[in-house]
Amino acid sequence: MKLNILLAAITTSLLAAGCSSVESQSPMNALQYKNVIDRTGSPEYMRDYDFDDHQRFNPFFDFGAWHGHLLPDNQEGMGGFPGTALLTEEYINFMANNFDRLTVFKEGQKVEFTMQAFSIPGALIQKLTSDEVSVEMTLRFATNRTSLLETKIISDQPLELVWDGQLLEKYHAKEGQPQSEQTIDEKYPSYQRTLTATSDGLTVSFGKVRSTWDLLTSGESEYQIHKSIAQQTEIDGHQFKSTATVDGSTTIYTTYSHLLTAEENQAEQSKIADILAHPQTYLTASQARWEEYLEKGLTNPHATQDQERVAVKAIETLTANWRGSAGAVRYDSVTPSVTARWFSGNQIWPWDTWKLVYAMAHFNPEIAKESVRAMFDYQIQADDPVRPWDAGYVPDLVAYNLSPERGGDGGNWNERNTKPSLAAWAVMEVYKTTGDQAWLEEMYPKLVAYHNWWLRNRDHNGNGVPEYGAARDKVHNTPSGQMLFTVKRGDKEQTFAGLEQYNEIIKEGNYDHIEIPAQTAASWESGRDDAANFGFIDPDQLEKYVANGGKRSDWDVAFAQNRSANGTLLGYSLLQESVDQASYMYSDNQYLAEMASILGKQDEATDFTNKANQLADYINTCMFDEATGFFYDIRIEQTPLANGCAGKPIVERGKGPEGWSPLFNGAATQAHADAVVKVMQDSREFNTYVPLGTASLTNPAFGPDIYWRGRVWVDQFYFGLKGMERYGYREQAVEMANTFFDHADGLVEDGPIRENYNPMTGAQQGAPNFSWSAAHLYMLYNDFFTEQK
Repeated sequence: MKLNILLAAITTSLLAAGCSSVESQSPMNALQYKNVIDRTGSPEYMRDYDFDDHQRFNPFFDFGAWHGHLLPDNQEGMGGFPGTALLTEEYINFMANNFDRLTVFKEGQKVEFTMQAFSIPGALIQKLTSDEVSVEMTLRFATNRTSLLETKIISDQPLELVWDGQLLEKYHAKEGQPQSEQTIDEKYPSYQRTLTATSDGLTVSFGKVRSTWDLLTSGESEYQIHKSIAQQTEIDGHQFKSTATVDGSTTIYTTYSHLLTAEENQAEQSKIADILAHPQTYLTASQARWEEYLEKGLTNPHATQDQERVAVKAIETLTANWRGSAGAVRYDSVTPSVTARWFSGNQIWPWDTWKLVYAMAHFNPEIAKESVRAMFDYQIQADDPVRPWDAGYVPDLVAYNLSPERGGDGGNWNERNTKPSLAAWAVMEVYKTTGDQAWLEEMYPKLVAYHNWWLRNRDHNGNGVPEYGAARDKVHNTPSGQMLFTVKRGDKEQTFAGLEQYNEIIKEGNYDHIEIPAQTAASWESGRDDAANFGFIDPDQLEKYVANGGKRSDWDVAFAQNRSANGTLLGYSLLQESVDQASYMYSDNQYLAEMASILGKQDEATDFTNKANQLADYINTCMFDEATGFFYDIRIEQTPLANGCAGKPIVERGKGPEGWSPLFNGAATQAHADAVVKVMQDSREFNTYVPLGTASLTNPAFGPDIYWRGRVWVDQFYFGLKGMERYGYREQAVEMANTFFDHADGLVEDGPIRENYNPMTGAQQGAPNFSWSAAHLYMLYNDFFTEQK
């Protein structure tokens, strides 16, 4: 109702103003935030990559759409929105440098314009001016498959309008340097890109390509252009030119649609017709939608202008990563990054989803809900044809294309592991922002099933403290269930199978390196892919560690098979109880208890509360090391210790952000929290130029450029600050938040939000336009940027 009232008010004001300019059309909130993200670019290659193999431009995507547009970065690009970016199922690829670019002729002479081009939240805007003719172009998204361009032309004389465009021919570059001599047609002969003139525009059709790791098309996908003005179109191979004449001032509407299947194509045609029949309705709805995002999302009156712009950047980033349902993903979802090499299309992960849902609950709760549904849609059921023993499990990666095991041809789909227990945390935040009890009723049984899966399939010693591990999978084990691993000795590699053989080789120590797929999956399951606490260390670091008196065996990991009562192999556990998952399970119990109480399930609420209390006691008794004042994972020994602990803390693998997870989740005692905060604030440990990295400076496996053994990830940083705040250190947390904000490179400028940052220099690292960084930056804006420096 609030959105409808706002929409009606904007519509009324537009009509009163006569829709004379973009300033009169756009409410003031959006206009305050021009060019928050640099949307300019002129791609010359289908894969126009940056130094990290991600697309190096930041197209404007919105409303769950599967294509995006850029602003021109030079005079040659004026009159169009370059770099049409297509999401080809699971990957982003550029289609053209500039497609449907407008040139204006008066009395046979080209009109020379000066250009002003900028973005605002929800729109790209271009103003072309000359002495006698002006053009104002506003591009917004009308549906989850179609964008809408309004072109206002002011002239007192007749004009000839010419639109042109050409598909890209060059295939692959990195930082502008060619990486392949192949053309696109040579690389993908079956792509067969074909331009066809239609009664009101142009269609680009694409042939079927099933190139697993870079381009996937159905053979039915199309990019369509429809215009509200009659035109004549000439096509020459991969280029076209369309012409029309007008008597003077006029307004033209153009739709751009990327449709992945014939079914989508058919369904969208009536929508396109309605858009062209009522364009102002759709433009106004887009304006109203973005005003609501900003009204709901920007609620911190104490934030600085720069901090607020970062919050807007976060909202824009999360919204650009929103995908409308397609392929195997039957709900709208939000991906890690629309421009990142491996995170695009509608590929979704649980841990990413829980975090971005927590943030989006504050400004777009309905898409937050849809994102959770998209993940739980593939929660394993007891009658699952592939892995019925994993009932309750949520796979690690769901994507457009199913895995071969499930009848598809996708290479990204992943059921090797799941992710930590933060789902209830996210679901509860949606409830807090919406008050929707039906939402809790819908999600509660799914969350309980997920919770129970952890205790059934990942708690090897049955003490209520689950371990990270690996699912039963062809990558991890033989058909008979023997664990696979590869031993490297010099330049030789040999693959073995079986835990007994693995344990024997580890004991003998006659190897240079062992690759263990189950260890990789266990680290993925933690969400911290190569963290030191899971035994990951570089060879030179290990050599230095041993030279300093350490034991090589300190970094060996042990595994156990998990089996059901009838002997069915369920998967593998690291023989290691992780303090972060124990802490997440503690709060998972608390959130489930709260939900159960709201839903009138008092017995269940009591049971979850009791389990939470038991976990808190265990975490503080078993996982805290008094000598170093920090929490650690613990080894599972054959015989539990006298105090009931599975083993001793693994102090030798150094300190990481898992050590403040009991603070974030509220499981730590005050005394233990005091000690941990002291370590976090120590400049010899975590308080670096950009603080709270993923390994302390004293960690033997630390490296400022190592993925999860040094780089600063915004989620772990935020978890640390929330933990400090929870235990009475809010002032110090705010100070750290401001330090991060000041030192993280490019954060307050117009570059995209990145995946992580160098703790020593603040340099940006990893994927651009990254959702969970955006989500936690938004949470920092909400929670910590409240006192002025």
